[in-house]
Amino acid sequence: MLGRNSLTGTVLSFKPSIIRNLSKKRMVNVVLLEDLAFRGFAGEEVAVKPGYARNFLIPGRKAVYATHDNKLQHMVMRSNEERTLLEERRDFLYFKSRTMQRAITFTRNVAVDGQKLEHPLTKADLAAAMRKQLKRHVDEQDIWLPKGSEIKMLGELNVKVAVDVPLLMVEEMQESAQSDGGKKREMLTVKVAIQKDEKKRDRRENGSAEVLEEDSE
Repeated sequence: MLGRNSLTGTVLSFKPSIIRNLSKKRMVNVVLLEDLAFRGFAGEEVAVKPGYARNFLIPGRKAVYATHDNKLQHMVMRSNEERTLLEERRDFLYFKSRTMQRAITFTRNVAVDGQKLEHPLTKADLAAAMRKQLKRHVDEQDIWLPKGSEIKMLGELNVKVAVDVPLLMVEEMQESAQSDGGKKREMLTVKVAIQKDEKKRDRRENGSAEVLEEDSE
C-alpha cells in the first residue's frame, strides 16, 4: 500500500499488516452512563474501539465522549473500597443472569446400557465447568446435588449453588438471602446437561466392525 508524505512529497510504502496493527490500537475515551459488564461502572472514563462507541454506546445513551464538559458533568471519583463493592455486585448479577440463561454442559462416555456414565460427575467437575462456562469461581462445598455426591446418569438436572450476597445488595435481598455465619447467602439454581459422547461411540462401532471383517476373512 502506498502513501505520500504531505511535507516532502515522498512516496511511502506501508505493509497492510502494519496498518491493521495500528488500527487495532486506535481507541477513543468515553464516560460510561451506566454499569457495563467487563467495561466499567457508571461515571468512569474507559477506552473503547471507535466503532463500538459510535454504533452502540453513544446512540444507546450508555456513554458520552470524554470531552472536558462531559467529564465535569458525568465522571465520578471512587475509592478502591467502593470499586471493590461495585465489582462484587457486578460479578454476582452476571453469574445470576448466566445461570438463568444457559446450562453448563458435559459430554461423557456411557456404559453398555447407554445411560449410566462410565465415570460419574463430581462436585469438582461441576466447579471447574462453572469457572470455564459461567466465568465464576465456586467452591465444591457450596454445590448441592439433588441425590448423593455424584451424578451418575445422562440427562438434565438442577443443582444448587450457595453464593455470597454482595454487601451493596444485602438490604434489597433480605427475603431471599439466608444467613450463614454472619454472611448473607443466596441459593442459585444451575442447570446441568449431560450428553453422550457420540464420537467415542462411533469410534467403538467402527472398531467393532473392523474386527468382524478381519474375523470373516
